[in-house]
Amino acid sequence: MRYALVFIFIIVFPLTITAQEFIEKPPVHTDFETSTGLSVYGARYPVGVNGEVSKNFYINYQVSRRLHLQLQHFYDKFGTHERTNSSFLLKYHMNRKLYLFAGPEIEYDINQVTGEAEIIRTNLNVGMGYKVNPNVLIELGYHRNMSEPQKEYYSIRNVQNAFSLRARF
Repeated sequence: MRYALVFIFIIVFPLTITAQEFIEKPPVHTDFETSTGLSVYGARYPVGVNGEVSKNFYINYQVSRRLHLQLQHFYDKFGTHERTNSSFLLKYHMNRKLYLFAGPEIEYDINQVTGEAEIIRTNLNVGMGYKVNPNVLIELGYHRNMSEPQKEYYSIRNVQNAFSLRARF
């Protein structure tokens, strides 16, 4: 009996502990910056329990000291639907940390079963952001819906005006 217990404690427990994989992993960030004022940021989050996928991507170009152009792209997959959201923003920096932004945004829904891609909405975004430090960003935005969706998507009704609070860290 002693040998069986020693075998279990020495061999079996360490094998089961090292064989386990954590479900939650930290997101994979990609940062890239050049001397020409071009910077790229991307993040891919771990696959969720039901196969949900979430990714985002930013390309920022500094036109002048205060004016920046930014292309944003978000991708989410859940169930049989994929949602992709792209926006083009003009950012005007009031000071080093505070900025204003404005620009168009378009959101598509792709049904993996039928292969159809439909525009959910087209927005005009306006808002302000505050960079707390290089790793923390807070944005408050106002979204004005410019399109008329033909159906309701995931409890999204024909909302004309919406506010958002977003943080990145």
